[in-house]
Formats: sequence, C-alpha cells, structure tokens
Amino acid sequence: MRAAAHFFSIVFHPLFIVTYMSLVLLWTNPFAFGWRHVAEANTLLIIIVMTTITLPAIAVLMMKMLGWVSTFSLEDQHERIGPYIVAGIMYLSLYLHLSRAESFPVSLRIAVLGTLVGLWTCFFINNFTKVSVHAAGMGGLVAMVALTKLTFGYAQAQIGLIGGATLVVPVDVLLYGSIIMAGAVCTSRLILKAHVIKEVYMGFLVGVVSIAVSYYILR
Repeated sequence: MRAAAHFFSIVFHPLFIVTYMSLVLLWTNPFAFGWRHVAEANTLLIIIVMTTITLPAIAVLMMKMLGWVSTFSLEDQHERIGPYIVAGIMYLSLYLHLSRAESFPVSLRIAVLGTLVGLWTCFFINNFTKVSVHAAGMGGLVAMVALTKLTFGYAQAQIGLIGGATLVVPVDVLLYGSIIMAGAVCTSRLILKAHVIKEVYMGFLVGVVSIAVSYYILR
C-alpha cells in the first residue's frame, strides 16, 4: 500500500497538474489553440513544463543542497515557504505570458490562473496550518475537467499514442478517471501520514474553488 501511495504521490505531484490540465484541453479541443492535433503543441508544452515543473524543481534541489529544506517531500510546514514563493513566481510569469498572447484560449488562462490562485491560497493557509497541496492540485484538475465537459471543447478527447495512433475516449471517461485519481492521491497522502484528513479536505476544496473563481473572473 505504501508503494502504491508513493507512486500516486509522484505521478500526480502538484507541479505536474498544469501540464495535465493543458493536455486535457489540447485533447478535447486543439482547434481552440489553432492546431489540429496535440502533436503540434510541442513548443507550448515545453514552455509549460519548463515553467511549472523544471524550474521550480531545480529551485527546490538548490534549497536542499544549501540546507534550507531537509527533504524533498517538504514535510515541515515552514520549509514549504520558499518553494511556495518560487513556484508562485514561476506560475505568475506563465500566466502573464499567456495573457499577453492572443493565440491562447481562455480555457488555458483559466487553468493557469486557477492553479496560481490555489497555490497562493495554500501559501497563506500554510502560515497557520498545513494543507495538502496534492489534494489542492487534484481538486483543481477535477474542476478543470468538469469545466471542459460542461463549457469547453467537445464530447470526445483524442489522445495521441506512441506510433502515431490516436485513442478516442469520451470526456466523461476523463472526468470519472480524474475523480478516481483524486481519491487515490488523497488516500495516498493519508496512508503516508503526510497529512490528516482535515488537511486533505481543505486542500481539495481550495483546488475546486480556485478554478471556479478563475472561471468567473475570465469567462
């Protein structure tokens, strides 16, 4: 069980969530980005991965080497302050870039702004008590997939596979799958004793509300 819990915690690490949101939007409606297929979005995905995954991860690595954080899991409440700030700045720069470029759809800006709001909300809460950022990320992912089904894109998602094949699945499958994965990730955080159930529920609520707020601001 602990091995599975570690697996879900790594695969659905909070830094990966914006990339997953972007893939869902590209799978369901690449035409909104001006492309016919997700394979044409290489440059965009590289920018997103570099800004939301690579640079924050390098920053945490440097903090670990300097002794500012004791572990990469950032279990201590106060050790999360630095990584929160670095990730918040990176996510803000990505949002400003997307806002100034007219070629990107509002759905992507909602995803990034929602994640940014959720991140800074968790940073604020972290000053008083721990909150599960994993749960916040999964709450945001579920909310974004729900918006995709109800507001953006099409009823089907076209997922590119290795070898050029395409897997066509209903958006409902993505929604139900994201809900199941959210449950698995939140349960994993409890199994690993990284959080108590109150912190997990709080984080999930932050993620859902942040995407909702972002939607009502930008729609």
